[in-house]
Amino acid sequence: MSVKNYHRIRSCALTGLDGVIVEIEVSILPGLPRFEVTGRGDHAISESRDRVRAAIRYSGYEFPKGRVIAGYAPASLPKQGSAFDLPLALAVLASSDQAIRQAGSPETAAFGELSLNGQVRRVHGALGRLLSLREEGIRHVIGPIDCEREAQAVDSIHYEGVETLKEAVLRYSGVRSKRKTVRSSGEVESECVDAGDAFNMMRGQAEGMRACVIAAAGWHPILMMGAPGCGKTTLASVIPEILPPLTEKESLEISRIYSVTGNSPHSEGLMKRRPFRHTHHTITSGALIGGGIVPKPGECTLAHRGVLFLDEVTEIQPRVLDALREPLETGKIHLARAEWNAVFPADFLFVAACNPCRCGYLLEPFGRCRCDDAAVRRHLSRISGPLFDRFDLVVFLTRVETQDLLTVPDPESEQSSSGVHETRELVEGAWAMQRERASKRGLVNFHNAKVQISDPERFFAISDEAMKFAIDITDRALLSVRSFFSILRIARTIADLEQREHVREIDIAEAYHFKARLPFVSPQG
Repeated sequence: MSVKNYHRIRSCALTGLDGVIVEIEVSILPGLPRFEVTGRGDHAISESRDRVRAAIRYSGYEFPKGRVIAGYAPASLPKQGSAFDLPLALAVLASSDQAIRQAGSPETAAFGELSLNGQVRRVHGALGRLLSLREEGIRHVIGPIDCEREAQAVDSIHYEGVETLKEAVLRYSGVRSKRKTVRSSGEVESECVDAGDAFNMMRGQAEGMRACVIAAAGWHPILMMGAPGCGKTTLASVIPEILPPLTEKESLEISRIYSVTGNSPHSEGLMKRRPFRHTHHTITSGALIGGGIVPKPGECTLAHRGVLFLDEVTEIQPRVLDALREPLETGKIHLARAEWNAVFPADFLFVAACNPCRCGYLLEPFGRCRCDDAAVRRHLSRISGPLFDRFDLVVFLTRVETQDLLTVPDPESEQSSSGVHETRELVEGAWAMQRERASKRGLVNFHNAKVQISDPERFFAISDEAMKFAIDITDRALLSVRSFFSILRIARTIADLEQREHVREIDIAEAYHFKARLPFVSPQG
């Protein structure tokens, strides 16, 4: 809509990961020179008046005289950021009847930050904004040229990247750019980088390798406990490399998250590799879960569809660790504030590592541990019982003998042949079986650790003998109901890795082996 001394243009604001259409109206009224911006904006929006005024004058245009009023609708929605600079400048120029010969259609939108010399700068969340604009029927968008790679992932939208306000004025007037842009096909190229056969390099940790493969195949949370330097961190870093490549949908989900947080690489389009988030043990609850006056994603959301690795987990504040219980169960994080209510995805593979005691040598032979029973209990009590119960796999690692490290495996041996690529194929095969099994029920979450069912014996194809065995060992060990179902899920994953239809007793036994209790030492007389 455009009449004399009035113009309206569309843009997009961000609320969490989603976009909300914002209409920017500019009206020029007679009176003393004054530039007002209304619509519940933050400091960045208030300061946009000076940026827009300087950019217009530097670009060779005249800032209109009189009372200039800009309104951001809906006025009830709090807005933040500098992404409205470019549409505001275009609306000011169009309402003052200068430069713009033929204003853009109602299906045209714009976003971008302006520098004082008229340059158009990149803004966060371009992918989320474009997806929301497309849902509202917007087909033409003008924005920063640095966001073109992200825009290539959104079809049905003609995105024109601009470098300056002058260029944006031409595009808004209907003058097409002569710059040629190479549009990608939208398909995600898998980037599975070989981890250097780290599984083969870590000789002597066969049990740890086996646990990591099971965790990756069924999306099971895993806790690795062992002496310092036994290979816990290295094992965790290899897990993303044995996970199947991202699908196009998953890549779009992750790219949207990283675009909002500003962590996406400028030179790339969609994310091609699964995230691996390795945090420091001093992390706060807000940094892990997300938070702020305006809710922003935390490490759990940044690890969506990938791996969240918490090293030295016993050094993290218990209150911070307990905040993980909700996302581990639901795969989502709900953050409510006075004026905001955001839901962030958080479907990640949880991997944790710690020392079994303060000195770290509780599990080592020959009595190397210097900690008494009370010290061990204090150390491990930082992991609450409910959180520890949510670890499907607990693996105890010990020091590898030096002779085993120097021994070169036989090239024809089973361990030598099962490199990263072969292990990834096993995991992909297990995922395929889980996906097919879930599709017959119409389930969205197909991983064994996440699937919600009421008949595990039938769904997981557990034989009567295996189920009876699982019930017996659960009652004897006084395990919780969650641990019982966890054993069934792990056993199903073990069978999936071997492409077997039914779960056997040996699968239940191996699953029970990884559902260990905390290693408290007995009091010494």
